[in-house]
Amino acid sequence: MSGRARGLVWLSSLLVIAGTIALIVVAIVVDKDHPLSTLSPVGRQGRDIAELINPIFIVAGVVFFLVQGAVLALWWRYRVSGSETGDGEYGYYDDDEFPEQTHGNNRLEIAWTIVPTVLLAVISVFTLVALFALDDVKASDEDITVTVIGQQWWWEYQYHLDGDTDTPPDFVTANELVIPVGVDVALDIKSRDVIHSFWIPKLNGKRDAVPGRSHDWVIQSEEPGRFRGQCTEFCGLSHGYMKMVAVALPTAEFAQWRDNQMTPAEAPVEGTPAGEGWATFSQQCASCHVVNGLTSAANRGGAAGSPPDDWDIYGEHNGGSAGPVLTTELVAGAAPNLTHLMTRGTFAGSAFDLYLNAGDHIPYLELADSGTLNRGELEAWIYNAPERKPADANDLRGMPARTGLSPTDIDNVVAFLSTLD
Repeated sequence: MSGRARGLVWLSSLLVIAGTIALIVVAIVVDKDHPLSTLSPVGRQGRDIAELINPIFIVAGVVFFLVQGAVLALWWRYRVSGSETGDGEYGYYDDDEFPEQTHGNNRLEIAWTIVPTVLLAVISVFTLVALFALDDVKASDEDITVTVIGQQWWWEYQYHLDGDTDTPPDFVTANELVIPVGVDVALDIKSRDVIHSFWIPKLNGKRDAVPGRSHDWVIQSEEPGRFRGQCTEFCGLSHGYMKMVAVALPTAEFAQWRDNQMTPAEAPVEGTPAGEGWATFSQQCASCHVVNGLTSAANRGGAAGSPPDDWDIYGEHNGGSAGPVLTTELVAGAAPNLTHLMTRGTFAGSAFDLYLNAGDHIPYLELADSGTLNRGELEAWIYNAPERKPADANDLRGMPARTGLSPTDIDNVVAFLSTLD
């Protein structure tokens, strides 16, 4: 090999190293502001994970460069030049000729066995300590407990303000989990259909939602904000669109939001677009969706007081209308509670923004008043949801299309939904 060729080999090796360093730097910079970043936590549990990951990344980086450096050093030290072969060609040997062979080096072999073993043992100890800390999900009796239910392809949140999940929830919402800042919120994670996985990386790691099982978890945020999440267990057609948002509010704002969520909706005035929309909604949508104060078990075919535990699949309890709860059925049979839809920033499993200007610059509690409704997307969703987000509506998985509705019907339904704040 000529000197020019050897130079190209060196250049390519340096480019690989430089490229690796550049990718690491870019990954760190991009991840810092990414909505699903693990490396920029805002909660105690998320910080515990970051404090474990960061040192491991540093150790892994040191090991990588040591190994690659050793490979390059060995290549340079034991390269074969043309003068050594005698024919002017780099690295050429006859078919029956081999380079000098070296067999065995006890010190090196012991070293590269013991050092990685010790290194992995140390990392394992710190990993186990972090895992035990994350599994310590006991929140105080005064803290809120939220039953989190995964379903194809959205998340439901049932709030138990007294922490007692054996009683009906105080209220039910969907897609956006609202929590008070600085409070450990206990989660009781379940699934109605298949295995899902609940993950809001800035607040904590992943926790599976498994049919027939209940998994405890805790999240906490040390600062106000809206933090994106994603289902991380493949769960069917719209797995990639099964998102969620955690909203951390100061204590006083959370109390205001909580009190509003417990307020039932009021029927719009008859003869108005909203009133006409309610009439259409009650015929076309109320068989699945709950609007507290307006819908009942009767217009959904349910029956109050039916099992299990006096709850039917729609969540009716002694004639109330708290919303869907977990049942033993593996088919969904429930849809998001829409009582206060307009107080949320997203819809359709948080796949779409409900407001065109729903960024962090608008306070969360002011979305309904100051937000610009994403009317086009919302109307398109009502008209043909499976076109916007793949679904299997015939098997009760995902929202069915309502292509039989006229443009006026859809405008009226949106007018009715706009009153749900």
